Order: sequence, then C-alpha cells, then structure tokens
Amino acid sequence: MTRRGCLAGLLAAAWPIAGAAFDLAFQPLAPGLWRVPAADGDGNVDDRGQVSNLLLAVDDAGGWLIGSGPSPAFGRALRVALDARWPGRRWTVISPWAHPEAVLGVAGLGDVHTVGHAEVAEQMAERCAGCIARLKQRLGAAAADLGDGDPVRLPAERLTGTQGRLGPFDWWRAARDARTTTTVWLHRASGVAFAPGLLWGGAPDGRDADIAELAGHTAGLKALPGLPPAVRWLGEQGPLQDGDAVAQAAAYWQALLAAAQRGLDDGDGGLQPPPALPGVPPALLRDPRHALNWQRAWRQLESRWLQRSLR
Repeated sequence: MTRRGCLAGLLAAAWPIAGAAFDLAFQPLAPGLWRVPAADGDGNVDDRGQVSNLLLAVDDAGGWLIGSGPSPAFGRALRVALDARWPGRRWTVISPWAHPEAVLGVAGLGDVHTVGHAEVAEQMAERCAGCIARLKQRLGAAAADLGDGDPVRLPAERLTGTQGRLGPFDWWRAARDARTTTTVWLHRASGVAFAPGLLWGGAPDGRDADIAELAGHTAGLKALPGLPPAVRWLGEQGPLQDGDAVAQAAAYWQALLAAAQRGLDDGDGGLQPPPALPGVPPALLRDPRHALNWQRAWRQLESRWLQRSLR
C-alpha cells in the first residue's frame, strides 16, 4: 500500500459516520506556516462543522496549532494527518475564542499541550453546553462526530493580561463585545496575523454580538501595539487577506450601522437591508450573513432608541 493510501485508511478509521471526509489540506501561507482551510458559511451535515480556519506553525522547537476544529472526530482525523506529515512532533494547541467550531477538536487530539486565555477558558466553561446543543442541530447526522461524552477540553495553561508571546507567535487579548473575548495571533517570522471571530472571508458574522461594540473592536485591530506595517490577515473563514482587511471590515460595520440608524430616523420598518452601502463591495451584500447582520443591528439600535425614549 502506498503512503497516501495508508493515510487515507487511517483517516477513514477516525470518522464515525459515513459521508464527506474532513478537508485536512495543509495550505502553505509562508515558510513554517500553514492554514487548514474552512468551508464558508455555517456548519452543516455536509461540511461536518469545519467552518473555522486553523493556523499551524512548525519549527525545530515544536508545532503550534491555533484552533482545533468542530469535534473530537475532527481532532482525531487531524492528529493522524499531523503525525503523518510531522512525525514525533510535540504539539501546543491554542483555543482562540469560545466558539465550538474552533475549539472542540482538541478533545480528539490526544497528548497535546493546551493553551488559552483565562477569559476564553471561562467563557468556554460557561457557554459550551448551549453552543453544543445548537451545533448538534446544525450538523444533523454529523452530530455523531461530537460523541456521547463531554466534547469540551478546557485549556490547561491559562494566559492572562492583554498581550504576550508563545512560541513563534505574539498574541493580544481582543474582544467581539463586552461578553466575548477573542485573541489575535501574529506569526512573527511571516507577518501573518490571525484574528478569529473578528475577520471573515466574506461578510463578517455578527451573531451573538453587540454590533456597535463589534464594529469598534474590529477597527481597533489596526491599533494593536507591535503589528508590522506589512501585516497580512487571516480571518475565521476565507483566504489570507492584505493589510486593508481590517479597514474593509470596519467600514462594513460602520456603513451597516449608519444605514440602520437612518432607517430608524426616517421611520422605516427595517424589514430588508438597503440594496447598497457606501464603500461596501456588492458581493458582501449578497452574503447570507449580511441580512442577519442587518436584522441584528436594526433590533439593537431600535432597542436603544426605545430605552432612551422611556427615560
């Protein structure tokens, strides 16, 4: 049997259900740095929840994985692929934010060192039960990937503070809003920064977030201390982006909020998003997430208007 055939057999053994295989390609971004690509949109039975990019760095000192995928079954398949590509490597696995599609794979990765910011670990402990229930609904038959036990493995090492270093990465504490912490990771040698939960390949995802706060935190990525001038960005989904990615995402949120506020001021019902937003590419307005973002922004602005009017 060829090496490729052997690996395929091992990966198949790691999958508990029939259906589409996990996409475990290692896409090179820079020397010593790879992306495990994610599908676009929400997790479902076809993509088996693999909708969060993973960032992978390898050097002589070891291997580092930011994000671990949507399920223990994914983690087991990923470990087989990692060991086949980099045998004998000691892995450090980072949980970047409390998002099930990004952090549940670590439970299947076996003997690895687990790391996460203390606030991320606390939010995982508080929210994962509810998040997993919703994930199961989205996955359908692929929910078997989560197994019968508790699929949550909390980070053993807890980072604290607002910034630091870990292996080949600099990191910063960031946030989507006051309730949800995320972390940003800069691969020093390449100038590639990973901002899960804040940047996306298409329209960003505002679910479960305060849109006004999310807009401010997204714009704040440009001000992280120590970012190189020629930084390139990787988001939760989508390919590597140039340095304008932060400005474009921030402009989207600002234009969305401004349009919703104008609609409220004019007495519009807000049922449909406007057909165009200044400075926003038309492709983003066709993204299914855009309509959901519009509804959420409208509801939040309307709620604040009602609260002010009752004072």
